[in-house]
Amino acid sequence: MTVSDQILGHGSHGTMRLLLDFYDVAHHEVKILRDSDQHQNVIRYFYQEATEKFMYIALELCPASLADVVENTTNPDLHQIRLSLKPRNVLSQIISGIQYLHSLKLVHRDIKPQNILIGESRGKLNSHPRILITDFGLCKRLADDQSSFHNTMHTTGGTIGWRAPECMINQLEDTSESDHSQWVLLAPSQQMRITKSIDVFSAGCVYYYYLTGGVHPFGDKYTREINILRGNHRLDRLDGILDGGVEAKDLIRRMIFKDPKKSFLQEVSDRLETEERDPPSAILKQLERGAEKAVGKNWSSKLDRRILEDLRNFRQYDTKTVQDLLRVIRNKKNHYQELSAELKGVMGVVPDGFLGYFVSRFPGLLMHVYYVVEGSKGMKKEPLFLPYFGGRE
Repeated sequence: MTVSDQILGHGSHGTMRLLLDFYDVAHHEVKILRDSDQHQNVIRYFYQEATEKFMYIALELCPASLADVVENTTNPDLHQIRLSLKPRNVLSQIISGIQYLHSLKLVHRDIKPQNILIGESRGKLNSHPRILITDFGLCKRLADDQSSFHNTMHTTGGTIGWRAPECMINQLEDTSESDHSQWVLLAPSQQMRITKSIDVFSAGCVYYYYLTGGVHPFGDKYTREINILRGNHRLDRLDGILDGGVEAKDLIRRMIFKDPKKSFLQEVSDRLETEERDPPSAILKQLERGAEKAVGKNWSSKLDRRILEDLRNFRQYDTKTVQDLLRVIRNKKNHYQELSAELKGVMGVVPDGFLGYFVSRFPGLLMHVYYVVEGSKGMKKEPLFLPYFGGRE
């Protein structure tokens, strides 16, 4: 192996050479590469060389990343690569690589266009370029008896704008608790469970980016993080794609969509704002039937004093109605980042802790609202609620 001073590339921690202080981190990445490169959609590891100051890692050479192919539209070599790619095959290979890593109990935690490389095809029977997952600097392996561990580099993992919302809540901490039935990372101080689904979320963003020629489903780089936290995404750029656009839109929505039961109450509240209140429409009348059983005679008695004081600063709520309790949940969810640290501590983190705060105080609310929508003549068939009811009669 020939060692030179030339910088070969950049990874999640900087250049492809690693200082002695980070040898432990480098050995960790090399070990993961050795254990996981026996798959056609994972970058191939060949060799490592250590000098007095640096460690060098030799990997499979690839002509471009997915980001290169999407963003460098004038390069003729990249144009040829772009023409050889087939959208469905690209997604299939990305998911195949992620699925393989997950089968080894590895969470990549940094899926993004720059970490998806385009390699040469293998064999004459398969002419498609190989799509390879690379950069395992933030990858985490879970032992059979672990549900959490310390993070290297003091980071929650992921790249700004490409990481799942749960990665932004708080830095993961170590815990001595084990959960043999679940394969998860746990942030115990926030009661936030982080699973392999964070890779699926990132892959959904990457696929939309690829299909739309560089557009992100959560907006520009300055607003992505807050939009991801709020679940505000737009997939309308897929509407003009004739070949598979509808299917791709549905698939990506499912990949980046947060747990439906955690969004259902908010979406019902948004929808009910369009209903006539004076006199109340049929659906609002149905919503308030059995309200006492669902939320009590006066739901304000079940909320923390500090939350009630905050509510009085903005608008008047009818504390006997289900609709206004749904409004509270929706408004606090939409403006969560604007809440004081004290109120965030009371209600918990979005989505799990926040939802848990209200569900624990109103255990009958979710099913009450669900049955109201299910029993409606037309509301459950609306596009907004198809993920919950599937348009069934």
